[in-house]
Amino acid sequence: MFRHCRRWIVWSILFFASFVLCLVLQVGLSKRANSPVVAAEVPANISASQEQLVEQGVKAYQAGNVAQAIALWEQALPQIKAPLDKAIVYSNLAIAYRKTGQLDRAIRHWEQAIQIYRAQNADATRQLLAKLLTEQGQAYSDLGQQRRAITLLDEAAQIASKNGDRLTEAAARGAIGKAQWSLGDYDAAIAAHQASLNIFRELNRAEYRATALNNLGNVYVSRAERYRYQANSADLEGDDSEAARLTQAVSQDREEARKVFEQSAQLAVGVARLEEVRALMNLANLLQQSSTPDWDLIVRHWHRVQELLAAEPMSREKAYALINLAQQQLTARTLNAASSNLQPATLLEQALNIARTIGDARTQSFALGSLGQLSETASDYSKAMELTRQAQFAAQQVNAPDSLYRWQWQAGRILNAIGEREKAIAAYEQAIAALQTIRGNIVTANRELQLDFREQVEPVYRELMELLLDSSAAARVSHQLPVVSSLSKQQLVTDKVQLTQQQASPVQKVVDILELLKLAELQNFFGDECVQVALAQGEGNAGLTDTNTAVIYSVILHDRTAMILRSPDGVMKYYSIAIAQLDLEIEINQLRYFLELRSTEEYLPQAQKIYNLLLRPLEADLATLKPSTVVFINDGVLRKVPMTALHDGKDFLIQKYPIATVPSLSLTARKPLDRSNLETLSLGLTVERPPFAPLTNVKTEVTAVNQILGGTELLDREF
Repeated sequence: MFRHCRRWIVWSILFFASFVLCLVLQVGLSKRANSPVVAAEVPANISASQEQLVEQGVKAYQAGNVAQAIALWEQALPQIKAPLDKAIVYSNLAIAYRKTGQLDRAIRHWEQAIQIYRAQNADATRQLLAKLLTEQGQAYSDLGQQRRAITLLDEAAQIASKNGDRLTEAAARGAIGKAQWSLGDYDAAIAAHQASLNIFRELNRAEYRATALNNLGNVYVSRAERYRYQANSADLEGDDSEAARLTQAVSQDREEARKVFEQSAQLAVGVARLEEVRALMNLANLLQQSSTPDWDLIVRHWHRVQELLAAEPMSREKAYALINLAQQQLTARTLNAASSNLQPATLLEQALNIARTIGDARTQSFALGSLGQLSETASDYSKAMELTRQAQFAAQQVNAPDSLYRWQWQAGRILNAIGEREKAIAAYEQAIAALQTIRGNIVTANRELQLDFREQVEPVYRELMELLLDSSAAARVSHQLPVVSSLSKQQLVTDKVQLTQQQASPVQKVVDILELLKLAELQNFFGDECVQVALAQGEGNAGLTDTNTAVIYSVILHDRTAMILRSPDGVMKYYSIAIAQLDLEIEINQLRYFLELRSTEEYLPQAQKIYNLLLRPLEADLATLKPSTVVFINDGVLRKVPMTALHDGKDFLIQKYPIATVPSLSLTARKPLDRSNLETLSLGLTVERPPFAPLTNVKTEVTAVNQILGGTELLDREF
């Protein structure tokens, strides 16, 4: 009886040990799960020797020696015969494996325990089943398998609700919110976290309210970033009203995030040390993104974080917090702000020591890579390369492409800095190949290590394109290529892209990489699978020869713009235009402004200027081809103006060639429209809908379309 009671005391002590998620790197610290669910426990019906092994494992786990706990429990497991006792040890092992980052093993052990509890079909085991399903669902979410996670978590929430287990229900709903956050479904994620928060408020659990608030704040930050990216895109397209609306939405979401992070930090004081760390780090990260950062406040948050972490035992969460703190301080040093008394190298060494002690290769990868970045910044390239190679190896050990690509990219930068251009190109190609394995998850993958597209994805592509165009092979103007591109649609669809085929010239590789970048840009913008659908229907380069189609690509680099002309038979020519990105943006914005003044022809000189700048160098080659159609795949600010409006001094470009503009050949289906049985639905809103002004031309446009095509017209109230 005493032994049995003591075991349940152990249960209550360790009840808070699990259900802990990793900290965020780069974007801000993430959340713990919203509630403790399952903790290491000693089974009730085992022999004294078996009990001793399991209990020693529990003590080792409590002391932070997770590797020893795993060894003891693995030793005990084969000796235990009773199913429910085995389930407890399976669960203990799953918790421990998850804590060391071995998510695949954690999932397998939870599955063993779950199958045992399903077979029992008793009230007590159903309650435990909900907890284990929540744990397993989170592990799947951490692996980027969010849809599988949501299925498990939804079942867990329903079981917990039926059993009246409000704490587990709140945990499951919060974990659903995390998975939806990872899928980019921010509205649903906010609703799920609010539901979780409401339950914790009813239960008067301050520590878990702090967690839920942190989770909620992270969603607001991510949605703000999505709005910011879309606002930039709207600005590039010249849609000023949409850009203004989205910019306002960015401000609102960031302000909401600041409020909930502050609430989380206040609630966590004295009751949830790691949650206070997360909230303060999230706040510091948010403040750094301000146009006028309050560095005094940021540094105060950092000092408080260091105090809190000093009292924490070794864990994966502590290691990630130290790495994140070091990364924030590196950013501050880069900005020449608040750089005094910052010791990012010390923090990273501490994180690396923890990762090695607990045997977490994934965390080692980030600690080593960040140390390499620090040496790279200091121009100590030899040390930087050694640390970066170690980081790559650690990432490969645990098959973590979202970590691996960073260090391959870093290796490319270092190699380029020391003049090893060919090796640098190979490193960049490896980084993009790694990115392609998670291309479908650039938005939807593990949000613990969220990829900021503009800062952490797009530069990899652009820097490689610049290297290729600078290479000696790219200096040749003309490259004869196979008609079929080295980047086929099927390769794209299956994510088995080979970027380094021997027959591909540097210019062909640039085009292939540009296509990949376009796909990644669009997927990042939409945040769903629509790009995959379009990709499956696209035709790539197929049929260009038959239709006598020429393609003009633009690649805007920081110091120049590359124009690439692809003839129908596969010959490519590269033209380097000596205009820097900022200067080109000024010129294109000027043309856009004049084009909107419809009552004047002020745009004409500017349209001629842009033509002379970008198209005059390839004018003769294009005329020789006599294409039936010219397809433009425009980059950056060039998407802001129609190519048809460019003027050679005599004619508009549209008077010389049929023009098409597409985001990517890979996403383009060139099947002709069947016009035999068209039906038209014309919809329009002309009246004001704050904050949007009335659209005075809409009625005229809808009426004209209806007169030409017939069909159904719905305006204003009918719409």
